[in-house]
Amino acid sequence: MKLRNWQLPLAIVLFMTGILLVSALNALQSEAEPEPRTKSKAESLIAMIETQEKELKDYEKTIDARRDSLAKHQKDIATGKIEVQTLQYELDQLKTLSGVSDVEGKGITVFLDDNNKGYEIAKSKAPEQAKPEDFLIHDKHLLYIVYELRVGGAEAISINGQRVVCSSDIRCMGTTIGVNTSAIGPPFVIKAIGDPDRMSKVLETDTSQYNILKMAGYPVRIEKQKKITIGSYKGSYQFSYTEPKGEQ
Repeated sequence: MKLRNWQLPLAIVLFMTGILLVSALNALQSEAEPEPRTKSKAESLIAMIETQEKELKDYEKTIDARRDSLAKHQKDIATGKIEVQTLQYELDQLKTLSGVSDVEGKGITVFLDDNNKGYEIAKSKAPEQAKPEDFLIHDKHLLYIVYELRVGGAEAISINGQRVVCSSDIRCMGTTIGVNTSAIGPPFVIKAIGDPDRMSKVLETDTSQYNILKMAGYPVRIEKQKKITIGSYKGSYQFSYTEPKGEQ
C-alpha cells in the first residue's frame, strides 16, 4: 500500500502530539499529589506530637495523684501531732492535779503560829485554868484552812513544804502534826497557787478558820505573791481495795 504524501507528516504530528499530551498529564498529576516521602514525614511528626501529649497527660495524672497522697500524709501527720499535743496537755494537767510535778504561779502564803503570848496572859490571870493545848495550832485548824483555800479556787497547796493532794493525811502526832508521812511543827507556812484576791477573801470572811484564829490573838497573816513555787508530792499512791473498772 502506498502512502500518500500528506499522510506521513500527519502521522508524525499526531505522534508528537501524543507524547506532549502524556507529558502534560504526568506533570499535572505530580502537582496534584504530594510526594509520598513528604507525606510520610508529616504523618510521623503528627503521631509523635500526639504520643508526647498523651505521655504529658499521664504525667500530670501521676503528679496529681502523688500530690493528693502527700497532702493526705501531711494531714495525718498534723492530726497525729495535734493528738499527741492534746494527750501531753492532758497528762500535764493530771500530773498537776495529782501533785506529782513541781508547779509555780501567783497565789498567797499563809503564816500560822501557836498563840504563846495568849497563853502567857491566860496563865498570869488564871494559872489553874490556862491549858497550853488551847493556844496551839492543831491539825483541825490546818484542815479547815486547806478546805477554805480550795473553796477559794486553790490549784496547788503545800504545808511546810509538804504537797497536799486528795489522799494527803493531816493528823495529830503528839506535839507535832503529820502531813503525808512527815511530822511538822510550828510555825506553819501554807502556800497556795491560785487567784490571790479570791483566796484571801474566803480566808478573811467572819466565819473562816483563819479569821477565828486571828480574832483569838494567834499570830497569823496572809501575803499575796506574784510567784510561788510548790514542790511535787513525795508520798506514794497505794490502793488496797480500789482498782480500775474493767470494760463491761
